[in-house]
Amino acid sequence: GSATSMAVGYVKVNWDLSGELALGIFSAMDAGSLFLMHFTDNIWACYAGYLAFKACYMLLITIAMFQIAVNLSMERYALMFGFNNFVALVIQTILTVVVVDSKGLGLHISTQFLIYGSYFTFIAGIFMIRSIYTIISIKCR
Repeated sequence: GSATSMAVGYVKVNWDLSGELALGIFSAMDAGSLFLMHFTDNIWACYAGYLAFKACYMLLITIAMFQIAVNLSMERYALMFGFNNFVALVIQTILTVVVVDSKGLGLHISTQFLIYGSYFTFIAGIFMIRSIYTIISIKCR
């Protein structure tokens, strides 16, 4: 994950044009890794899926933070990233209580992979639709 995050700084990409496309692609890769872990019984495939998920997730977070930071002034970094982390923690807590906790659904681990894979598929769809819209609007100008 760290290596992929570091690599973002060295890649020459027009992030205005393809940033959301990259977020969509890496969200789809995360979903694929989670679905792999759901549909396989092979422990080595699950380990490989976990490594792929973690690397893509770190890259996804790095790109997302970069996309946010580009549009902020220096004075607003701490407020925005603090708020982002707070909202992410709230959403993660709600998902954990609903999906994992015995007071919620208390789902089996394999089913959790299916739920989280579906979540990342939904997120990938949003990013893909937005990126297609952005690319088409820029090309039509």
